[in-house]
Amino acid sequence: MQITGIIAEYNPFHNGHAFQLARARKETGADYIIVIMSGNFVQRGAPALLDKFVRAEMALLEGADLVVELPPIWSCASAEYFAGAGISLLYQLGCVNTLCYGCETPSLDIYAKICAILNDETPQYKQLLAKSLKSGCGFARARENALLSLLSDADAAAAAQILKNPNNILALEYIKAIAKESADKKISQMQVHPILRQGQGYHSDILHDSMASASAIRRFLANDPAADVRILQQVLPAASCRLLLDYRKRHPFLYENDCSQMLHYCLLKNAAIGFSQYADCTPQLSRRICRNLNDYNGFTNFCAHIKSKNIAYTRISRVLLHILLDIRQDSYTYWQNRSYVPYARMLGFRKESKELLTRLKKTASIPLLSRAADAEKILPDADAASFFHQHLFADAVYRALALEKGGCHIKHEYEQQVMIV
Repeated sequence: MQITGIIAEYNPFHNGHAFQLARARKETGADYIIVIMSGNFVQRGAPALLDKFVRAEMALLEGADLVVELPPIWSCASAEYFAGAGISLLYQLGCVNTLCYGCETPSLDIYAKICAILNDETPQYKQLLAKSLKSGCGFARARENALLSLLSDADAAAAAQILKNPNNILALEYIKAIAKESADKKISQMQVHPILRQGQGYHSDILHDSMASASAIRRFLANDPAADVRILQQVLPAASCRLLLDYRKRHPFLYENDCSQMLHYCLLKNAAIGFSQYADCTPQLSRRICRNLNDYNGFTNFCAHIKSKNIAYTRISRVLLHILLDIRQDSYTYWQNRSYVPYARMLGFRKESKELLTRLKKTASIPLLSRAADAEKILPDADAASFFHQHLFADAVYRALALEKGGCHIKHEYEQQVMIV
């Protein structure tokens, strides 16, 4: 049985995602496609536009067979942790043959050369990295400088192009994570199958293209919540468009600034002790947050205010979201050493995929959680239960944000049934 995995956010699910799913099924010969999808918070450090169950339904109606949630501790993490957790989840399901992903540079040779350097971390690489960090570079730039110094001129030029694009960076982290996972567990590597991304780039604002980016769609909806249906029909598959328009009647779309008031409270409450205990927040960044707290004027304004040459906007937005969701560095370290995720939270599946579920019950090395109410019975230990409660807390924050903005209730996790289409 050929089972292909995809790691995604679908924020929202658009024509480019539908294209990838169709190509993934055809080009990998997939009998089934499993999607590991971010929950209610996403990797750039923001709430998802629509809640996770609606986005899962979009994916299922457009070709996915099963959608499993990437929990919030990892869904709003940097590319390395986001990819590591997604790959670990796919491996723990025990039956995924191939990972399929979209990128701008699909050539695998140069990715392999980059991964060999980054995974081996030779003394020479560490020395170059330390030198670049000492010069004042942020970690991402320092890592890039060290890497490019160790490649030939031709390979360095190709690697530099790869590292300019978020999708390519994620692809690189997927390949790194697969190599590490297979080496640590002494198992064969999952195959990778890149698909060349179509249409507009990741950060493009151009919407008048059937392959518009998710960023452009979100900005369009933010600027005009009652956006022209005809434009949405052009950039979203029919089922996805229908679900989005129906969601808009009942719930608000959520953005970073909808977190502003709740985040401000969290910052004020913890300013006296600082923020370096939160995931990815260094003492330096903690001091910068505290020094500038009197100038707080909303989530995005604060990110822009405290960003610097060495601290990127997205790094700050993720750290602020970690503070809001109470995601701490010790949790990162602990769960990274325990295969990232102790259960597979199923958000939805297709009726025709019952054979896949039967297979998963035999092959998965972690519990399959289809109902939140079953967690206490099936989770293996108190630590896994604590992880799940952290998961529930993030979802409660998301519901509170939607209630504050739109005055409407999103179903509690214990009330929500797994999505079956």
